Amino acid sequence: MPENQEEEIENGNPAGGEESGQRKPRSAKRALTRPATLRRKKASGPAETPAPSAKAPVVETKPEPPKQVEREKQPPRRQQASRTRGRAASPRGRVAEEKETRTSRWDEEKFEIKSLPDGTQLKIKLSDSKPAKRKPTIRRRGDEDGGPGPAVVDLGEYRSPFQPGDRKINLGVLATQNRRAVTYLKRHLEVRPKVAVILGSGLFPVAELAEGEPIDFAKVPGFGKTSAQGHPGRLRAGIVQDTPTLFCEGRLHYYETMSMKDVVLPLKVFMALGVEYIILTTSAGGLNPSYRAGDMMFVKDQINLMGDNPLFGESPNSEPSPFVDVSAIYDEKMITQSERICRRIRVRRQAGVLAGMRGPVYETPAERNWLRSIGADAVCMSVIPESLTAASVGIPLSAIALIANDTTSMSSRVLTHEAVAQAGEKYASDVKNLIRAMLGAG
Repeated sequence: MPENQEEEIENGNPAGGEESGQRKPRSAKRALTRPATLRRKKASGPAETPAPSAKAPVVETKPEPPKQVEREKQPPRRQQASRTRGRAASPRGRVAEEKETRTSRWDEEKFEIKSLPDGTQLKIKLSDSKPAKRKPTIRRRGDEDGGPGPAVVDLGEYRSPFQPGDRKINLGVLATQNRRAVTYLKRHLEVRPKVAVILGSGLFPVAELAEGEPIDFAKVPGFGKTSAQGHPGRLRAGIVQDTPTLFCEGRLHYYETMSMKDVVLPLKVFMALGVEYIILTTSAGGLNPSYRAGDMMFVKDQINLMGDNPLFGESPNSEPSPFVDVSAIYDEKMITQSERICRRIRVRRQAGVLAGMRGPVYETPAERNWLRSIGADAVCMSVIPESLTAASVGIPLSAIALIANDTTSMSSRVLTHEAVAQAGEKYASDVKNLIRAMLGAG
């Protein structure tokens, strides 16, 4: 082999290397000292692998570790995740996140929290336009066992057709005194009554005007059980002539309980529920010779001969005050309208004075003559305690005395309570029409 050729092989160039375009590979030391930018640029281009020389050493390059500066700029993912989990897991972090969410939500849309009388709260969205008239909504209340109760009609926009009187006390006092009964009826009544109607002997069919389910007195805390015939002792509520009305089928009498507080307890509970008008009815005996059985006497005044009243024993400083002016105890406006109402439904209308006796015995002829001489047109064994209780609170009321027997029948027959109850059932349809007309015309 020629000497020149041997020298070329020792230097890394075989014979004919210049013509083939191959270049002598750089030494390993030069490759390591070359800038990294140039090395990356060459790596991105097309790969050229020079033919290895027989004597050229093979150099293995190790990847350069990442720079410490870049590692310090951003914490490791595992460290970030732990920080996030710690912030979300802490109660303070959750409260802060919820507060920020609520704040941003209230900033976007404005709401108003409105509290209802029964304790529930409604969130109402505010708008620039005039709010639409609120429609009655149906809510559900839980019963004592925690299950769903009856549907309750929310009548927040309701306005009573009757003009409520100037209440002399805060009704919250009555609600506190009868808390258990008020709570029970709020859960089980289907409407919040604005008018209460207490029905006398034999007049319980009038309560059919309401479509609600009846509630027995025995189930209401504090209510006594009735025992007189024609007084079933039930409550029923419903909408009558667009008026939420509560009907009391019968009442307790003073001769049954010997306690005025027990007699007027249901009425106090009704007023604590928000009742704004009271209609009392009774089956009475006629003393005026012009009265006939079946007449509807609107009470314009009363005479208390029961020897007791529900305000006896009350402290002079108690609320309501026992000093009550009863000179105008009955609603004069309704007495005036009653003539037109009775003429429209075709029933005989009277307006007179009602005397209240303790009972349960009926009056002797001499007592009837005496009652007539002092101005009484009819006599009964109820109404008086309830009217005095309503007057002490300042709630207006009307009273209707169905004439169950007149002077002729009282003088020619033996008086019995069964006959009075039967007369009440006989004329109950007329009383029903009268109550319906009163609720519509109030």
